[in-house]
Amino acid sequence: MEGGLKAWEGILPRGFPEPLIAYFTPAGAPGEYIALAWLLEDGTAGFYGEIAKKFDETGLSGLFDRLAELEERHKEKLFELYGSISGSKAGADFPHGILSDDSKGWFIEGGITLEEALGWMEGKQVKDILELCIALETIAYDRYIVMARKVEDALSKEVFELLSQEEKEHLGEMTERIEKIPAGLLRAPE
Repeated sequence: MEGGLKAWEGILPRGFPEPLIAYFTPAGAPGEYIALAWLLEDGTAGFYGEIAKKFDETGLSGLFDRLAELEERHKEKLFELYGSISGSKAGADFPHGILSDDSKGWFIEGGITLEEALGWMEGKQVKDILELCIALETIAYDRYIVMARKVEDALSKEVFELLSQEEKEHLGEMTERIEKIPAGLLRAPE
């Protein structure tokens, strides 16, 4: 991807389903924001894990295994934050137990279902998949900035600001790695 972030103009890769940009609008309380963020981190970790399997032959699987691991760490931070602000440990039904039925399913950071994203990937070039991942990290970065502004309690604000910085770091790392990929590896994964 020539130009890295400089070439990024906020457009999703060709044919990608529209993200549900307003996915967080039903949330009102900090606990709901935390639960929704956890849900997206969970789906994105699964998505990166699936990409790592597809990229096993290309040598890029390590990047996506690492990103999946980082998303898992975000889930841990969000789980701990929920316990801190609610005064009780999240139950086995977290996050769905505190969200509406609209939140059922496995979503990724772009606000679409994991199933949609995996279906979209079939037959795509590696470059298209990597551009999608940059778009997802950009959306996550933006969302955490918005969430930090919307919540009022200091601890939630601090965690969301930390997560936004970490998403920005993921974005930088991914862009840096993509710029070093030999052209021969930018073929469709098997």
